[in-house]
Amino acid sequence: MARWRLMQSHYLNVPGTEWEYKETNRTTGRQARKVFPVPQFLNPDDPADQNYPDEIIVSHRTNGRDIVFIGPPTPDMEPLDDEARAISDRERPKWKHPIESLSSQGYSQSMLDDLMRQMSEIQAGNRTAPAAPVSTAGVDPSAFTALQAQVQALTEMNAKLLERLNDDEPLDEIPPTPIQASSVRRL
Repeated sequence: MARWRLMQSHYLNVPGTEWEYKETNRTTGRQARKVFPVPQFLNPDDPADQNYPDEIIVSHRTNGRDIVFIGPPTPDMEPLDDEARAISDRERPKWKHPIESLSSQGYSQSMLDDLMRQMSEIQAGNRTAPAAPVSTAGVDPSAFTALQAQVQALTEMNAKLLERLNDDEPLDEIPPTPIQASSVRRL
């Protein structure tokens, strides 16, 4: 039975914790009622919330006085048995401290750094694993050939752009891509 001791206050998804909204129609006098499931606030320092002397014990299944909750454990829950330790260890990689996870560079820069890290991981993964073969069954051969030609033209243009960027040449004289050229209206 997975059981945890709450070390800090928590909002936990406890089945049966609901908020009721009532609204009365002024014309008909009929009452509309809507019930929403909401998390329950549990404070280990509040004697009214404590289900054991000076503590709150929660679990995933009914076990005596334990408060049953739905969802993963948090870093501020102390596991009390082996099953709870295993579940907490499995969740530990997902836990990020909200303050410590912020970098001194700012939120935008940290997002860019994370994106660049993910892109480099993907590129590293693509280099080691061969690409899966593409099936052309049911595709018009002439359309596929035209697509291959466009991809080849774009690849060549990208190579020229990179050369010009590396040579610090102005980019004003770059010819339009085949797609750009076909979309330009003739006057």
